[in-house]
Amino acid sequence: MTLALFAAACSPVEEQAEARNVAPAEGHNPAAALYTPVEVRVATVRSAQLRQQATVPGVIEAFRKAVVAAEVDARVAIRSVEPGDPVQAGQPLVLLDDERARIARDQAAAEVRRSEASAAQADSELVRGRDLFARQFISEDRLDALRFAVRRNRAQAVAAKAQLEAAQRALADTKVRAPFAGTAEQLHVQAGDYVKRGEAIATVADFSRARVRAGVTASEASRLSGARTAELTLDALGGRRLSGRVQSVARLSDPASGTYPVEIWVEDPEGALREGMVATVHVRYAAVDSPASVPAEAVFRRSGAMHVFVVESQRAQLRPVRTGRTGDGQVEIIDGLAAGETVVVDGQFALRDGAQVSVASGS
Repeated sequence: MTLALFAAACSPVEEQAEARNVAPAEGHNPAAALYTPVEVRVATVRSAQLRQQATVPGVIEAFRKAVVAAEVDARVAIRSVEPGDPVQAGQPLVLLDDERARIARDQAAAEVRRSEASAAQADSELVRGRDLFARQFISEDRLDALRFAVRRNRAQAVAAKAQLEAAQRALADTKVRAPFAGTAEQLHVQAGDYVKRGEAIATVADFSRARVRAGVTASEASRLSGARTAELTLDALGGRRLSGRVQSVARLSDPASGTYPVEIWVEDPEGALREGMVATVHVRYAAVDSPASVPAEAVFRRSGAMHVFVVESQRAQLRPVRTGRTGDGQVEIIDGLAAGETVVVDGQFALRDGAQVSVASGS
């Protein structure tokens, strides 16, 4: 009687469940759990080109930005533009009082005329002196003095012309102009302010395109050397995505962050970008060949190692694998699988080693 009870308590199905350290659930048929095929989706191990990418934060900057300063000491007469106004290259931003500059120019012009007249007179006297020296009416010392007077007056004429050019430049500088086309982002002076040479007048920015500056690790910088394009996502613009061109990947690291600066140029015809916006930058590396790869969903960690379920003869076989690079949703398999084998990509949570499976249609 005792032996019969023991035999009834240990059926073959329960023995197999116990071997797997799985206790049958109350009210559940163990035989049905083991022998009912689990529906799974599968994929074939294949060779592929893996395209990896670096994902790093980047900061938006104006393509060009300049703080325009006064080049002469003068009072602000007219503020020609206001913050936010579009400007063209060479357009006046601020007009300074030019009265003193005009007086200085007129004085310099008068000095040029006087020095030119003196030089002409010295030339004439030298011609006459040479004639007198030939007839021995003057000494050679007197002739040398006439020659020296010619050189002195010519030098004075050159200096006077240089002074006139400086005065003309100072007069032109009373019109503070935009260095390039863009937007007058800030005006730092008001009409009536007295400004000195070097004092900030206006800030002009060009946002027809933008620079995006990001930083990558040394290994990422090496793999990005051939990169040409980048994708940007801007949360500040509701997740808007933009395409950009990788302009440079630095060879020198930033001392502050230890990363290698990457500069990306982005066209912004709509003028939506603002300096200081943070973008998520995705830059693809050059593609690498992988002789065996599987979808990332097929690989999972168990007991500290990476595994997959391989489908053989309608059964799932648990197999450890060694993985390598990843990219485009694929994982490179360095060891443990061969091209052409079939792995489970959906349904692993219900599988045990050796479990029967049925492949879902469309896999």
